[in-house]
Amino acid sequence: MLRPNRILLVLCCLLVWMHATHADQILITKVSGEIIDHFYFVDAEVLIELSDDARDAVESGVPLRFAFDFQVIRPRKLMWDQQVLALRRSYRLERHALANKYVVTDLVSQKRTVLTSIEDAVEALGRLENITLGKVKDLILEEALTGRLRGQLDIEALPAPLRPIAYLSPSWHLKSPWHQWTLSR
Repeated sequence: MLRPNRILLVLCCLLVWMHATHADQILITKVSGEIIDHFYFVDAEVLIELSDDARDAVESGVPLRFAFDFQVIRPRKLMWDQQVLALRRSYRLERHALANKYVVTDLVSQKRTVLTSIEDAVEALGRLENITLGKVKDLILEEALTGRLRGQLDIEALPAPLRPIAYLSPSWHLKSPWHQWTLSR
């Protein structure tokens, strides 16, 4: 009979293996920033590959929420990096069954984009445009600042009956690593 320590070890190894065999299905390919009227705006291109489970859920009418986390940090040599700003932008991807259309909604501006295919909708979801990070004077761009961006499927926004399955299944863990860029004037 296996002792509790060995069972825990086997479960930990299984979880590590499941995570290692699951490739990132969100990849940030490009981030650029510019200053317009004393505000710092960011555009980003993100490749999103829906897993079969996530695609089936959208096709069945389950809305998916994707969250994009922006951070501005001040790197320091002798201490941890200082977080200057943190911002989350969320978008919803859903299918309207009667119209057989896909809708991508920016949950901050409420801007809706209606598309005819799920591929077009996922591509539109990956185009982040004119995201305001803040006033230039608040960011103090004379200092060396680094921007970071990551994207992920927000499992907490799924319907309650689907959440336990999503937490346990690696096919629902759609998440990108942090992508960094240097903020400049």
